[in-house]
Amino acid sequence: MGNAFENKTFVITGGSSGIGRATALMLDRKGATVFTCGRNEEKLSELKKYSKNIFVFKENLSSEKGISEFANKILSFGAEINGFVHSAGVIYTEPFDTFRKHELEEMLEVNVKSGFYLLQKLLPKFPETGGSAVFVSSIDAYFGAVNPPSAGYALSKGALISLTNALASELGTRNIRVNAVVPGLIRTKMTEDFFTDEFSEERKKFLSRVPLGRAGTAEEVAKLILFLLSDDSSYISGNAIFIDGGYHVR
Repeated sequence: MGNAFENKTFVITGGSSGIGRATALMLDRKGATVFTCGRNEEKLSELKKYSKNIFVFKENLSSEKGISEFANKILSFGAEINGFVHSAGVIYTEPFDTFRKHELEEMLEVNVKSGFYLLQKLLPKFPETGGSAVFVSSIDAYFGAVNPPSAGYALSKGALISLTNALASELGTRNIRVNAVVPGLIRTKMTEDFFTDEFSEERKKFLSRVPLGRAGTAEEVAKLILFLLSDDSSYISGNAIFIDGGYHVR
């Protein structure tokens, strides 16, 4: 990809940790300007120290106010937007029969709706030459939540696949490519509990279904996202690309 990202601007949600943070840092190292948001002020401050080209904002994307404020702060810079990555996500794990309404609503707001509305608000800043949008889904969108159960999380991540397909069709006429990445078990703050001794048996069972036999890293997912943001993927749109160590073939 060389210097494909120099003098370009990207927006990433969920940049304070995990896949979003790894993507922001990787883009920065390649010369891009990055706008990102998160809810953890300490993590955001830490990210900001890495580079003057990473602009961080503390926003809660589960509210309409937070979404609008983040979009307005980006737009106030007047920068052209070359790419968008929706990585922000929350997960609640509970059996379907006891799933609580506020948990489902928060997952739909953050995991799905915030990405929808942010891209909509930022769309006028994409150049005539187009750009790229990437949504971070999950293998739960296809296989359900194996350990632990979360029908609501699967619903929200499945919605991102449908959104990707629809937007790839609709925005293709503007030369904007839209794809999703579908991570398997990736070791991040969100999944850290699964790597404790308490879940050792469940983890062993899960990894036995992964041909590569291990969890992935946020950096590995970030590399795929950067490929989809770059011109190297100029004829790829409407895809949901698994990055799961081969889990989906078992």
